[in-house]
Amino acid sequence: MISTRKIIFNYKICDKAAECGAIPECPTGAITFDKVNQKPVWDESKCTFCLKCTLPDVCPVGAIVFAHDSTQEQAIMNAINSDPHSESWLWLERYGVMPSKVDPIAQLIINKNKDQVLKLAGLKLIDVWHEDFLNCRLHSPLFSDLTKDVPGIKIFKLNAKKHPKLAKNLNISTFPSLLIYNNHILVDTIPSYISEEMIPQLNLKLKSLSINHK
Repeated sequence: MISTRKIIFNYKICDKAAECGAIPECPTGAITFDKVNQKPVWDESKCTFCLKCTLPDVCPVGAIVFAHDSTQEQAIMNAINSDPHSESWLWLERYGVMPSKVDPIAQLIINKNKDQVLKLAGLKLIDVWHEDFLNCRLHSPLFSDLTKDVPGIKIFKLNAKKHPKLAKNLNISTFPSLLIYNNHILVDTIPSYISEEMIPQLNLKLKSLSINHK
């Protein structure tokens, strides 16, 4: 009898990382990383449906789901297909690891512009991230939420993997880290990911700094 059970990857929210936690957790090697298509994949012929891959501590973003029959599989696929999010949303907006295409626009810090960025007047955020650290992909906040009603704030992003000396010069060794500058003064450093619960408090702080700057 052919099994109708399926393990489904929701690639709209999957990091597609070679470090996928489900790969080492799978006892039969049913989940591997497809180097050609650059994403983790499931091999039905090797799967025993232990469902370890679906556990929250294995896939924190919930991208791996189990369908116990074809009806549930179709329901899951319909939900994925109707989700308006896309891969570009995943990286640009949710994880904040690339410049955003919507307000507020984030700019990258590189060797050529680092001095100019640090000398800029006004309120600015510098998000220091590292592409090899999972927390940088899982927990970066939406900057549109963090900077809501904070006019004129400037946002910059520093890729510590590509520019390790710049991160070291900013005394950053924990990734992600968020630096808050008011004019040329470092007001605060948050050496960890920013949870949703932290966003309202940080937003209030930025608003207060913005008012005081005026």
